[in-house]
Amino acid sequence: MNIFTHPSFVDETPNTNKPKFGLPGDYYFSEQIFAYEQQTIWRNTWQFVGRESDLPNPGDYLTCQVGDQPMFVIRDNNGILRGMHNVCPHRGAQMLQGQGHCQRVRCPYHGWNFNYEGNLKGLPRAECFSNLDKSAVYLAKGRVETWGGFIFVNSEAEGQSLVSYLAGFSAYLEQYQHRWQELQQVDHWFYEEPANWKFPIENYLECYHLSVVHAQSLKCFDPKNIIYTPTGQHYQIYVPFTDDEFVKDHPAFSGEPRGQSYQGFIFPNMMINTARDKVSVFRLTPLSPTKTKFEVFIYQTKAQMEAFPYKQDEFRPEFERVLNEDFGVVRSLQASVHSKAYGVLQLADIEYGISHFHQVLSKYYQP
Repeated sequence: MNIFTHPSFVDETPNTNKPKFGLPGDYYFSEQIFAYEQQTIWRNTWQFVGRESDLPNPGDYLTCQVGDQPMFVIRDNNGILRGMHNVCPHRGAQMLQGQGHCQRVRCPYHGWNFNYEGNLKGLPRAECFSNLDKSAVYLAKGRVETWGGFIFVNSEAEGQSLVSYLAGFSAYLEQYQHRWQELQQVDHWFYEEPANWKFPIENYLECYHLSVVHAQSLKCFDPKNIIYTPTGQHYQIYVPFTDDEFVKDHPAFSGEPRGQSYQGFIFPNMMINTARDKVSVFRLTPLSPTKTKFEVFIYQTKAQMEAFPYKQDEFRPEFERVLNEDFGVVRSLQASVHSKAYGVLQLADIEYGISHFHQVLSKYYQP
């Protein structure tokens, strides 16, 4: 199979580059395609890795995985966030683990140490490296930029800025009545789902399933009046609440009657959902062609904390109910992709988010 000329990305209409109705089954389990996605999509896009408040002081750091690239973000003495590949140039050992604070970025293998800008400052037995120019040794750099208090990392040292990459998506989210910079994390958990990373995204991008899969759990939303807007590589999903008073106390997504939830997908792996009392963020990390880490982050501003104190034992079960309804569908899709009968007959207009997602993917699948 040639992933560059697959018929799913060959439109019969002249001078277009739009995918047909869906991807073939092997795009959800092929090792070859997964490896190619790691090299193209995951190494060349901006990805959410944390919050600025996670790193308040010089020397505070967090490690992250950007596709198959181990990286870390650290705050320097000038308060600037810097992103570097978490690999020692001496022999390739990983420098930092988890999240914490350090005086120097020190390799745990041979003790080479670097300052917060990634420059080599010292090493044991320096006399053993007679030809080493320490001033020319540094940690490989990526890029770090922020929006709304969220830290985004790109593993490439040069390229499109985050503002340009978001393509106006941030302006859409700024309609939310709370300031994004003031959000504080109040909960975080994750799942490892036996499915290709694209299936949960496709499920998120369409509302056609809401009245079936979430017939009881998401009665707070008005699916017939959802507004979808492609924005660059991303997808805005303006979700109105119903006019019922009970939406104020909905256990998973509370809102104001006839109000709105600002939701959407930031390519390749971030999903955002606003509610009256909190913001939920999903982050997907591909672990293998058929396994995905699905993380859930819950945030509140101080005003939301005071008005709606977060109670994990009350919120999580209801929120997980919704997620597990989706996971059940995603697992079913993954179980079908080896069938010779698998395919997408036709997408509804309200499933356009999937077509847009595939159009974006097609650009990364080009040679």
